[in-house]
Amino acid sequence: MKLMMTGLDHTRADLSIRERFAVSKEKTLETVQTIVDSGIVSASVIISTCNRTELYASVPLESEPILSRILCEALERNYSEYEGYFMDKSEDQALEHLCRVASGLDSQIIGDDQIITQAREAIELSRELGCTDSYVEKMFNQAIAAAKAIKTKVILRTLGVDSVPAAAVDTLLSMMPLLGKKALVIGNGQMGRLVAQLLVAQGASVTMTLRQYKKGEIVVPDGADTVLYSERYPIIEKADIVVSATSSPHYTIYREELDKLDRLPTIFIDIAVPRDIEPSIDNLDETKVLTVDNIASKSRELPKESQELIDEIIKEHTEKYNDWHKYKTSVGALGMRS
Repeated sequence: MKLMMTGLDHTRADLSIRERFAVSKEKTLETVQTIVDSGIVSASVIISTCNRTELYASVPLESEPILSRILCEALERNYSEYEGYFMDKSEDQALEHLCRVASGLDSQIIGDDQIITQAREAIELSRELGCTDSYVEKMFNQAIAAAKAIKTKVILRTLGVDSVPAAAVDTLLSMMPLLGKKALVIGNGQMGRLVAQLLVAQGASVTMTLRQYKKGEIVVPDGADTVLYSERYPIIEKADIVVSATSSPHYTIYREELDKLDRLPTIFIDIAVPRDIEPSIDNLDETKVLTVDNIASKSRELPKESQELIDEIIKEHTEKYNDWHKYKTSVGALGMRS
């Protein structure tokens, strides 16, 4: 078996393209199963974040599938329309790329603190469906190990911790003092909770939306109030700031509904992909809408010596995979001769 990957990211596709390939947890489960059931690949894993949608797979050595076409077909997208946005890598290059992705090195915010968890959750989802094999499992194992080493030995020592929610709050701080400001956070997932925590820490008065029929554990950060999602518009009318961070396939805020309000917040921040906030809202005179591409534009650069150490760490873990692969192949060959 050999490793392959395909995908598009923020360096190749803007938000309007990336959001067409963003997949929810439920859609990810459906898609990886569809791809494996095709019989073309042995295993498939999809990483979908605000920065990227990528497919990782193991395929027979003699096979040369066009993974980007397979992904487009599984997501019901016209391959000829999007072909130019995809990058494709195989073997060492695929693993090296995953190491960089899991480390946050290829994120809009260098060293994004959340991506390593997202990579781990991606392989766990595929594993639950039986859509992994030993090759992809080992690939992700080595990439996550490399990411941990890069984070502790390089990123934390040179840049510190950063994330999309932190960048959102930093952007707000650059625009206004947050002490006493009224903020509504739409979404009670990991991103929304972190935004709420950071806003509370800055002295903002924070309200979070809750779904009436939300599945799973509901966690509300200390100091934040709650409101049912269905009752969000009256709170928006009183808010200074609205941040939306959901995995909804539909808008959470519509222009038509805002037009009915007597007052609008100064700023909306949309850190969801696909977008939560209807884009035309940015055309209103009273307010401003910022997306993940806007807030992640600040530069964080690693010094040359850090880059060299990162290269060494990635090389070490790539070699570990290759040593394992050689051993597995030799054991398999011995078994066939016996």
